[in-house]
Amino acid sequence: MNKTIRTILLLLVAAACIKVTVRASSILDEITVAPVAALRTEGITGASTFGAGLDLGYNINKFVSIHASSLAFEDWRGGVVDETEVFGKANFVKFAGEAVQLYGKGGFVRDWGDESWATSVGLGAELKLSKNVSLGADYSIRAWFSDREKDSVARLLGTISF
Repeated sequence: MNKTIRTILLLLVAAACIKVTVRASSILDEITVAPVAALRTEGITGASTFGAGLDLGYNINKFVSIHASSLAFEDWRGGVVDETEVFGKANFVKFAGEAVQLYGKGGFVRDWGDESWATSVGLGAELKLSKNVSLGADYSIRAWFSDREKDSVARLLGTISF
């Protein structure tokens, strides 16, 4: 009887360890990293400035993800990062066996040089090249809470998932 209880307890502990290990690896499976090339346009139709940065994402499910993106632009203002954006992304439509998807995005932007905040909304498309690699492009319009005029950002990104 004692041996049976000990065996059952050891099996429960082993099962719990396996469940924790499997769960930890699935969290890593949901993370995405994307180098970004960006073009910021002042006043939506004004002068454009090139930028580059990094986008980190976490897929909550196959339709919704959250992202944090940091960009530095040509008119560098002294910091390593000029702008940071935190946004949600929702996949609307998928084509060609989920190889092509259209999505909407919305979130908040912080300009570290001007110490300004903005809201951002946009649309994008993504093409899956393999299970872990995709190319995407999106366009966002941003409305600033300060006296700055609205502007837009077009991004081109290559996403790597784990």
